[in-house]
This record gives sequence, C-alpha cells and structure tokens, in this order.
Amino acid sequence: MHRTFLLGLAISSGTAFAQDFNWKLLEGNWAESTKHQFGCRPDNVHQSFEVSSDRKTLKLKNDRRWKIGTGAEVTEYSATIVSAERNSLIIKYGPELQGILPEYRDWEMRFIGPGTYRWRALSWPKDEFNDVIGVKCAQ
Repeated sequence: MHRTFLLGLAISSGTAFAQDFNWKLLEGNWAESTKHQFGCRPDNVHQSFEVSSDRKTLKLKNDRRWKIGTGAEVTEYSATIVSAERNSLIIKYGPELQGILPEYRDWEMRFIGPGTYRWRALSWPKDEFNDVIGVKCAQ
C-alpha cells in the first residue's frame, strides 16, 4: 500500500522522478548555424551562457554586437529560466529586448545531442522548431 501511494504521488506530481537539467551543457563558446552554414566560422556571432547562482536567470553574452529581429543591436541580454527539464530549458526574454512580440518572448532551448541545441517558440506546436542550430565551438 505504501509503494502504491508513492507511485501515485510520483505520477500526479509529474516531477518526482524527472531528471535535473545538466547545467554543464551551457558551458563553453557557442555559435548558431542557419541555412547550412558552418556555425563556428570567424565572421559569425559567438555566444556564451551564464546562469545565475539561483538558476533563475540565463545571461546570453555575444562576442560582438548582434542585430535581433526588431532591428535593435545587443551584446548582452537575459532571460528568466521558467523551467528546466532533462535536456531543455524554458526561458522568457527580459525587457531589454524591446519590440519583441509576446508570442516570441517564451522559448524552449532543447539540447538534441552533445554540443547541439534547437529553439522552439512556446507559441508553436510542440514538435516545431526553427532552422537555427546551436553548436558548441572549440575554445
């Protein structure tokens, strides 16, 4: 009876047996690839990720100015970490990224293999990702 109760509790909570996110996945120097181009090329923006000690904020730091979809240029910006699962983070971009439509503030960063991630806006269907592939670059 005791085991049945614990199993029921684990199933109803949904997180009791969930594996924690591997925060080491964010370490290193990253670049994003689109249109079948090599991501780590020297003329592409390279980025590093910094997680706050309370694991509630993700800071994204670029090695140069980068023009976002609204036309603004940024070198550093942040996002609130809404949730973390085994191989993905759900983030919400902060106010310093002005002009972003509400449906493009919340994103899933899913690690699909060693040194590789994909992006999905939470407003999209569950299995739909954009054409951006994040790749870990050599130091």
